[in-house]
Amino acid sequence: MVRLKLTVQYDGGAYYGWQKQDGLPSVQGALEEALAQIVEHEVEVQGAGRTDRGVHAWGQVAHVDVAKDLPEIKYIGGMNRFLPDDIRVIDCEKVDESFHARYSGKARHYVYRLWNARHLRPDLAGHAGHVVQPLDWELMQAAVGLMPLGESDFKGFQDAECQSKVSLCDLFYIRWMKESDDLWRLEIAANHFLHHMVRNLVGTCVEIGLGKRPVTGLVDALEAMDRSKAGMTFEADGLYLSKVDY
Repeated sequence: MVRLKLTVQYDGGAYYGWQKQDGLPSVQGALEEALAQIVEHEVEVQGAGRTDRGVHAWGQVAHVDVAKDLPEIKYIGGMNRFLPDDIRVIDCEKVDESFHARYSGKARHYVYRLWNARHLRPDLAGHAGHVVQPLDWELMQAAVGLMPLGESDFKGFQDAECQSKVSLCDLFYIRWMKESDDLWRLEIAANHFLHHMVRNLVGTCVEIGLGKRPVTGLVDALEAMDRSKAGMTFEADGLYLSKVDY
């Protein structure tokens, strides 16, 4: 068997997340169906991150074992021929069987894009969060600047349905960056993430930016380790898995 490392981009709007679900469209399912057409046997694709319904990816990584040994370009071209237009394999590499897309990962990088104006720009529909009321971006930048880097317990930002038994995450960076006058992006990286963690961080930041929480709101929720002390879970539209480091 040959183990392949795939780098995948997708628009998650039409899918019920990465993970396969009976009778529902998923990114994992679409990839497996496309690759099976090429290698002529069933395959199981393992992803680095199990993105939720509506979440997008610029650099999702997956691995899969196949019996047919072809040049990498053949896998890329063949899969993209069978995949829907909103999923693309952009790279393929043959790797050692010890490589695991999820467990070999050292860092996951996420981006959350947030539009702050009365009317959402049409090309950002389904691809950015949206807040109509003016946000205090200086306050939001200051809030993330107070977050401690390194290992912390993110239980306060963990969804109740999260299956992870470990809520400790090693935070490498978190920052707000300006893309344009009305478009900002939260950039964050950690060794792993909890279910809805980024969206809960964004929701808390938005409440800080609206003056509903103090600038210490993120740190307060982190230290309390209590989900009820953090802000709302923000919409999935603006969230992107941008890169995975190994």
